[in-house]
Amino acid sequence: MRFMMNVKNRNLFFRFATCLAVAILIGAATVWNTVAQEPTKSATPSKTTNETDTEAEKVFRDVVQPAMQKYCVRCHNVDKQKSGVRVDQLAATATDRQLPLLKSIAQQIEDEVMPPEGEPQPTEAERKALLDWIPQVMNAAMARNTQKNGSVRRLTVGQYRNTLRDLLGLDEDLTDILPPDGLSKDGFTNNGQTLLLSPLQVEAYFDIASQALDLCIVDENAKPVIETFRMDLGKKINPAPCPDKLVLGANSHLLNNDDFIVTELQPPKPFPYQPFAMQTKFEFIEGYVGNDTIREWRKFDSIYHAVFACMRGSPGYPNGEAFHVVPEGLLLRPAIPNSEIFGVSNTYGPMANFKISLRELPDRGNFRVTVKAARYNDGLLLAAGTPVAPVDAGSITAATVSSAQDAAVAIPAEGIYQVDVYRAADDGQGEQSLELAGRQFNGKLFDSPLPAGASAPDEKASAWLLVRLPAGPLAVTARSGDHKKPRRIVFHPVAADSSAGQRFLTFEKRQPAVGVYVGLRRDCGSTLARVGQPQRVHGGELHDYVFEGPINDFPSPEVEKNNVNYLAGVREIGVRSEYTDGRDLPRLLIRSVEFEGPYYDQWPPATHRKIFRESSNRGNPPVYAREILSEFATRAFRRPCTPEEENALFKVWQTSFATHADFQQSIKDSLLVVLTSPQFLFLVENSAGPQAEDLDDYELASKLSYFLWNTAPDQPLLDLAARKELHGALDPQIDRMVRDPRFGTALHEFVSQWLSLDKFDVVSIDSK
Repeated sequence: MRFMMNVKNRNLFFRFATCLAVAILIGAATVWNTVAQEPTKSATPSKTTNETDTEAEKVFRDVVQPAMQKYCVRCHNVDKQKSGVRVDQLAATATDRQLPLLKSIAQQIEDEVMPPEGEPQPTEAERKALLDWIPQVMNAAMARNTQKNGSVRRLTVGQYRNTLRDLLGLDEDLTDILPPDGLSKDGFTNNGQTLLLSPLQVEAYFDIASQALDLCIVDENAKPVIETFRMDLGKKINPAPCPDKLVLGANSHLLNNDDFIVTELQPPKPFPYQPFAMQTKFEFIEGYVGNDTIREWRKFDSIYHAVFACMRGSPGYPNGEAFHVVPEGLLLRPAIPNSEIFGVSNTYGPMANFKISLRELPDRGNFRVTVKAARYNDGLLLAAGTPVAPVDAGSITAATVSSAQDAAVAIPAEGIYQVDVYRAADDGQGEQSLELAGRQFNGKLFDSPLPAGASAPDEKASAWLLVRLPAGPLAVTARSGDHKKPRRIVFHPVAADSSAGQRFLTFEKRQPAVGVYVGLRRDCGSTLARVGQPQRVHGGELHDYVFEGPINDFPSPEVEKNNVNYLAGVREIGVRSEYTDGRDLPRLLIRSVEFEGPYYDQWPPATHRKIFRESSNRGNPPVYAREILSEFATRAFRRPCTPEEENALFKVWQTSFATHADFQQSIKDSLLVVLTSPQFLFLVENSAGPQAEDLDDYELASKLSYFLWNTAPDQPLLDLAARKELHGALDPQIDRMVRDPRFGTALHEFVSQWLSLDKFDVVSIDSK
């Protein structure tokens, strides 16, 4: 049987679990705060514990030990250890290592498995005494204060990823080469016993640190190269379209050449930069007429052979056209998730799947995609089976309507109208397109039930659309998919308080959401990853919706340089009207899509400035190097860098600088040591001895931060720790941290592990 849970139910389930987890975490933090502010507890047992031990010793001496000698020791002693078990070593107080044995003994006695058949059996009183004594001695053992000499635990992959991001200001996720953390028996990854360190991980840490520093540190004197272009969309918007017939593989579904314009831009920046010029001259030997094999060289010279407007996706749409180009831009219906073929989800993507397909994108840095979009002033297509409205005195009829000639009607009052289409009886149930005062509507025609005497026997009608119309003259243009014109179109006023009126008012208030995706084109579809979260599109006015992300976190084609296939190495930027729960939504109007990358608002970028901070000692390399290394190591180690650590790092810098005479490279070599050191990769809690001790302020800052944020402490926590004031400021700090977005990120990871939500990714979902 397939597991069944739709997206809506899963989201509700996750929200409930998240709320419960919030309560658990805040409660735990409150308890922890109380404990943290109490005086250190002595390891000396209390009077009650002594009394318990005395009672346990008496029971053990008088009851348990004789019973063990009588029924158990003969088979479980130093010389004869059946099943590897000895009970002759048990005493009135249990050691930690004996707890699993005691638990097993209790289970065996309770199930009456031991002693085995054929051996003397204990009386009910003896059995009860043993079952009463074992939990008591186990509880006493677990309640004892245990001696500890500090602790050392490796950061989990998630904690390492978050810590590296916060330390460097780097958005790229470079941790996918790390092996996953082991899981505890409770399903969590932060159990110290499972957080081992293998040679493979050590090698991966070096690779990640080296790559991260390469991404962060730039040549301050070089001009950055920035790629910026915009695609404008609209019916016949391009006065000089590409004369070539554009084809982008099988089922390419490209927009008409004159329905989009591609423009390379040079946006103003507060620093000098070099605009990236796309390659427009190409020579290919195959792939330029689709997927057919053609071994013939051909030259191309146009930006429209480098950037395409593609609608390739799953075919068909339940009602209405999935997309439609109008003078104002591109109209998109919600991107319905792709269907299944033989039980396997196909790879062409959802219906209404607009993508900018292009050959060149930057290979590093963050990018920004800006979508200029609006909610279209749309109408609600009526479902099959909706009856046509009776023609009465309030009905307005547009007769002799065709795509070549407008009909004009007078709308007496602003309001909601039902649009019914009447056509010849032999017309099929094709597509109908209607233009009302410049607004475009399209959808399928379904035969509707007719009121008695409502039409002639040689015609049929379709209840087609609910739409809001202004008062005054209205130009009407109709086009049918079979090129047959309707006989007439009738407009019926609909009361706002009627069921149809209420349905339209609800539809009218809904807001589409725009989502952006980046990835690559494949012969059989696309591989795309979402950029950030979808954004609600408010109102009918055009607004900019901005999406940002690190380009290295998104799928990219791995092809050799100068590949001679027209279809090789194509990247894609997808823009969708996001599918929600299947309810009708107004269409999304896309006017333009603009890309910029790498995106910099300053030069050098913030990642570089976090390392090479402003200093009056920039002209003195040794002094400036010490400043950089000490400040960076302090942030990385989550505590002040010691003089010994600083001197060791400075020696690395001296050696590298003497070898290369390159200040930035020598700093990079030194920081590589920091990012692969135990002080960075491990959470360390020091201890002066086995007695119970308070955490120092820096240890407490890390404990608190990795508990609530799953990342390193921020500057306010470290400042309090430096002043030794954190223990007394836990309440306000916990409140502040819970309100921080990082708490939600950590909570999401906690709930996912707690409830094993990753299993949803490996179960088969019944789409019905």
